[in-house]
Amino acid sequence: MQHHEAVEIFKALSVPSRVRILTLLKVKGPLPVKRIAEELGMTSPAISQHLKILRHAGLVYSQRQGFAVPYGVDPQGLNDGCGMMIRVCACPGCHDETDGEPPKDERSRLLHRREALLTELQRIEQTLEGMRSE
Repeated sequence: MQHHEAVEIFKALSVPSRVRILTLLKVKGPLPVKRIAEELGMTSPAISQHLKILRHAGLVYSQRQGFAVPYGVDPQGLNDGCGMMIRVCACPGCHDETDGEPPKDERSRLLHRREALLTELQRIEQTLEGMRSE
């Protein structure tokens, strides 16, 4: 992912209404503009403008189905955005601390980082499992 793409994603997510739209689409699946507007208590034109920005950032897609045009979350775009956020925001040693002290050697640091990633992966898997059962 290029930096200009990351900037578009970060700008798109800087507005709470857009985050609410993405969250709704993640939970409910693809929805037309009118239904999104009803669910969020917003006007259809406002939703359309937010979706235009989210689509430009690669976070949602639309696909005409007859007269309806449902919008859904683009999982690859969202995944790319998460990866870029981690690369931009993580700094060496910031997230690898044990009891306030960074591990002394590279091997310890990597082992600790692996453990943190495995814990995060487990949390993600539990969240996904909860979404499947809804």
